Amino acid sequence: MTQTTPVAIRELARAYFDRVRAGWERGDVSSVDEVYSDDLVYHIPPFPDLDKGGLRDFVTGFHQAFPDFSVEQDQLIVDGNTTVHRWHCTGTYSGENPLLPTPPTGRSTQATGVLIAQWHERRIVELWHFGDWMGWLTGAGVLPPLGAADAG
Repeated sequence: MTQTTPVAIRELARAYFDRVRAGWERGDVSSVDEVYSDDLVYHIPPFPDLDKGGLRDFVTGFHQAFPDFSVEQDQLIVDGNTTVHRWHCTGTYSGENPLLPTPPTGRSTQATGVLIAQWHERRIVELWHFGDWMGWLTGAGVLPPLGAADAG
């Protein structure tokens, strides 16, 4: 088995973020097979865990709902075979998505989050995707703001 050094992991992680960004921003999910292991577990609370096929479907649907989505990496931390990516993103809910309970609102939104990736043999085997889904969906008009009283 080949030992992957922290420097190599850092370079893989930088390239990973750029490749994966294409999926989220342009709907190009070809990087899924390049970046993730065949036994990937992708945790994305509050949604169910995803495998590679589920991730492709999720990213495709997300891109359809937010076709102008943009994400930037703010920080990369490497600790052994683990990387942490801190990011921020923006988008407008202007397309249909079967995961969302309301039709497109045309509202722009923003969020921040963190990806924690566990690497093995130059691929990600497990990833935790923590994002401000409540803020994202509230800004997009999918959820009511916290504390908003029901007028009914």
